Amino acid sequence: MTLSFGDYEIDVERPELRRAKTPVFDLLVYLVQNRDRVVSKDDLIASVWGEHYCGPAASPCGPNPRSAAR
Repeated sequence: MTLSFGDYEIDVERPELRRAKTPVFDLLVYLVQNRDRVVSKDDLIASVWGEHYCGPAASPCGPNPRSAAR
């Protein structure tokens, strides 16, 4: 049985706590699936972030933790 709340899932049988799929996971899957070729930056952005990509920031569309702490 799996319980979901927010971005998290609890797998009761395993027992595991997982965070829902993230762009980091999607990136890893994409790179492994395309390990036999050189992948361009544009291909990565289109395949992993798609329309959610908002620029060359360290964390696409996410808040800057340093500025949030001020």
